Amino acid sequence: MATSILSKSQESLLAAYLAGDDVSSELLDACKESPALLEELSALVANGRIMTGELEPLNDATLFSEEVITRIQTREQSALTSHVLRKIGSRKAKQQPWFRSQVAMVASIAAFACFLFIANFLDKQRHIAIITQIAATSVVDNHLKIGDKLGSGSIELSEGYSELTLSNGVILVLEAPVKLTLQSENKVFVDSGKLVAKVPPNAIGFRIDTPSAEIIDLGTEFGVDVLANGDSQVHVLEGEVKARASKLQSYQHLKKDQALAFNHADDIEHIHSNPKEFRRVLPGNSAERPNYLHWSFDEKENNKFLALSNGFDNSEFYAIDQSQKQTPIELLDGVYGRAINFNGNGHWLETNFPGIGNNDPRTVSFWVKVPSDFSTDNAYGIINWGLQENYASWQISPNPEKNNGELGRIRIGTYNAQVVGHTDLRDNQWHHIAVVLYGGETSDVSTHILLYVDGKLEKTQNKSIAKVNTQLDHPKSKPLSLGRNIGYHPNAAHETQNYFKGSVDELFVFEAALSQEQIRRLMKNNTLVE
Repeated sequence: MATSILSKSQESLLAAYLAGDDVSSELLDACKESPALLEELSALVANGRIMTGELEPLNDATLFSEEVITRIQTREQSALTSHVLRKIGSRKAKQQPWFRSQVAMVASIAAFACFLFIANFLDKQRHIAIITQIAATSVVDNHLKIGDKLGSGSIELSEGYSELTLSNGVILVLEAPVKLTLQSENKVFVDSGKLVAKVPPNAIGFRIDTPSAEIIDLGTEFGVDVLANGDSQVHVLEGEVKARASKLQSYQHLKKDQALAFNHADDIEHIHSNPKEFRRVLPGNSAERPNYLHWSFDEKENNKFLALSNGFDNSEFYAIDQSQKQTPIELLDGVYGRAINFNGNGHWLETNFPGIGNNDPRTVSFWVKVPSDFSTDNAYGIINWGLQENYASWQISPNPEKNNGELGRIRIGTYNAQVVGHTDLRDNQWHHIAVVLYGGETSDVSTHILLYVDGKLEKTQNKSIAKVNTQLDHPKSKPLSLGRNIGYHPNAAHETQNYFKGSVDELFVFEAALSQEQIRRLMKNNTLVE
């Protein structure tokens, strides 16, 4: 009588599985570590199939075996099932006389087919990733939710961003549109789109394949961009990777700020690294009722507009009309109640609110109407605060600078660094705007700012790489103002870009990075409270 080489825990795991307990994930992991357990499971499944099944008549045996073999060959193979198939193939040359019986051959193939089915099932049930963040996804992507656990298989994101954390600690930040396949915690195939992979030391060797490249991490962080035709690029953001276009080639090693491009002809080209094209982090969850200030502009009393608030003393932060007395700011019909109209020639408002400083999270939202006869001289600034020195201000405007992007698109500038949106605002219609900074020590203009127009995430262009550091305490820092360029100087007669022309309604400033759901709620209801 043969002695079992399985441990007691392995025997208990097998018994639990055969009894119908939900131990699929544990059993799969154990099988990968123990060939003996794998063979024992195969034998048990095979015996059960032979004992309980009824074999077809002998004259149908060949047809049956061919069908089973076809199903085995066409089944999507996991790493585990591929291993089993290789083992089957290696034994073909050593077939014993027992296999000369067609009935025995059918029984053997059926047993292996049954085992392969179970192996595939176990592999797909095993959770290898969890969705840890989602930002600005569409209704089409509602099947993706934070906390969802994912097994091997394909993922497609049509809009926005998503963050996955694999079981080995690798973090993938996906930027739509993107399509990929999770093959294991150590390997991903990217069909198309962009992602950033952050690889901890314990997962060095993590691999990403594309239709035109094979990329292996050697430590920390890299971005991958795959075009619709399968051409691809890798950009090293931190650390080192090795990559090649074909298995016939040797790997090329890349370090921080280096990049390669690949195509289907197996050509490799060194290209300029462009880290600002990749979204490296996503915002965390926002509080349901964050602190905020809200100017509705419905009523003007004693030349000033009252602010409503949560978490602030709203009596301190009136928006005061600083326009010339003979031409005060006009009120007109807004989206909700009344709105203010700036004439582009001296109209502006000033508050005592210093703004939100340093790299602290924030959301600025409002309705704006930009005239169809927009002039670049009347763009700066809808809203601003801070210091007009490198990266120390916070100014929102319709873009007036051709070298920064298309004109008339929403723009957030920090002085010498900016992000520009995609939607043309120059149509004399109301548009809802939200500018979100999800802060922190690593906050960067290129990676930590999201722009929304009418509740939809904007595709952005010409993003600058620069730390966000809004300065509130400098003697020259300016409080929150509307309608006038933060760089305005009364003695700069040559400067023509001084005042914004257009209308504004329902300005909110939040001490938090709002989610897309909250922004849409605000746009629809003029409040975060449902």
